[in-house]
Amino acid sequence: MVNKFCLTIIYFFIFAFIASCDKAENVSGSATPNKNILRIDMFGAFLSLNPQDESLGCSGNIFSLLYSFLCVPDETGELKPDLALSWTYDPEIFAWTIGLRDDAVFHDARPVTVKDVAYSLSFFLKNSDKALMDLVREITPVSESKLCIFLKKDDPDFIEKIWSIEIFPTPVDGPANKHDKAKHPVGSGPFQFVSKAGIEQVILKANQNYYKGAPSLDGVEFYYQPNREKSWTRLLAGKTDIAYEISPKNFDIMKQYEDQFYFDHYTMHRYTILLYNTYDALFSDSKVRQALAHAIDRDYIVKDMLRGYGKVAAGPMGIDSPYHNPDVVPLSYNPQKSMELLQQAGWVLNKKDLYLYKDNKPFIFTLLVIKEFLVEQAIAQYIKLCFNEIGIQMTIDPVPLDQIGKKFQRNTDFQAVLTEFSDGYRCAEWLKEFWTPSYFGKSRAGCFANPDVTKLLEQAFSKTDPGQKKRCLHKAEKMISSLQPGTFLFHKTAIDVMSKRFFLPAPFELTYPGTYRLKDAVLR
Repeated sequence: MVNKFCLTIIYFFIFAFIASCDKAENVSGSATPNKNILRIDMFGAFLSLNPQDESLGCSGNIFSLLYSFLCVPDETGELKPDLALSWTYDPEIFAWTIGLRDDAVFHDARPVTVKDVAYSLSFFLKNSDKALMDLVREITPVSESKLCIFLKKDDPDFIEKIWSIEIFPTPVDGPANKHDKAKHPVGSGPFQFVSKAGIEQVILKANQNYYKGAPSLDGVEFYYQPNREKSWTRLLAGKTDIAYEISPKNFDIMKQYEDQFYFDHYTMHRYTILLYNTYDALFSDSKVRQALAHAIDRDYIVKDMLRGYGKVAAGPMGIDSPYHNPDVVPLSYNPQKSMELLQQAGWVLNKKDLYLYKDNKPFIFTLLVIKEFLVEQAIAQYIKLCFNEIGIQMTIDPVPLDQIGKKFQRNTDFQAVLTEFSDGYRCAEWLKEFWTPSYFGKSRAGCFANPDVTKLLEQAFSKTDPGQKKRCLHKAEKMISSLQPGTFLFHKTAIDVMSKRFFLPAPFELTYPGTYRLKDAVLR
């Protein structure tokens, strides 16, 4: 059995330097400049600033301040007007009619037209979300201020699925299209682009011509800070104003400063998964993948390593999702069961070195983990010890955040990776993206493909009856969970922090609509 006391010591030392931080009288510190600039540390690089590109890194977190949308949810989740002033649905003909404002202009002074909105929606759906595109029959401008979206079937919630599509200018020839959109984006949002320094910094300034009125802030500066521990110490020193997803250890230390910071902690609608390349001979047998799941004590990870800030994951659908199958539960921690399954798959424990062999070859593989994420690296070390207990050898390969996706998304250039997937809480269609080859010819989860899973998900999204759709999704989730294409580990509790140097009229949160509401921040 894994010596959890020793593991806790290992985990503690990764963050030990935090304990040596002096408690300041005022942690905002004199280092905070008296400027009306909101500074945000991001844990991913800033790649393209063009929403049309696939390689974005953390650029997407900038878009809610740079671009406009049809509508945006408020803090209660109710959609409020943005570019769209009205939207109505006719269930008889499956048609959405959207009325647009006439006073919006892009940052280069071009007016935002109904053609721009139609183009933006069509481009995104065709190239980035084919699951939603399958629902659309036609997107048609019907006047200078009105747009109609005709669906193939009834969907009274369609507007909630497309509100977050960024609106950008229709491509044109000539001087109006002189900017490289990846390096010099043009939107119509509350802030406009100033400069981009490589992958490390993006600076925005207030849009004085914003249709809802110029923001109180003079600007927003985004910094790439891959080490979240450094971002946390920068926040304490007053060198930045916002830090994403600080560690539970840091949060426990910081709670004493709640008069100087906003905190938001919430269960993420993503789950951490130990994804296997099912095309690799080591992981092609579902018995082996089930054995690996039984070898990991996920309760220990959540309770001890995450300090209780998380929930054990059961399968590919979040436990809070309306489509979650309650019969899908996490595989138990049972090393003895692991050994039995491995023996059934043909693996034999060598009594001399206590490692597993099959056809005279050892069970040894490499796990990719994000280089900048220290908590995930500590969890990878724990998993290594768990697997070592059942005779499996594992090496850990840290990969930079901006490169890890290329290693496993829609390809098989890996053996195993510790990563995160969306749990389909708001849009169950994500299941098709990750677990079927229906889109782009390859699934996002390392090209995983199973004809029965694909058939069930195709059936689910062809159903118009909600009950039938739910039953198909229940069967698909149960099948994916039984196949264990990856070990579903946990849903993290994210803990975001913002300095109270700024007043926020709405609750602090760094969701996409929450980031949009940062435009209303006011320097105290």
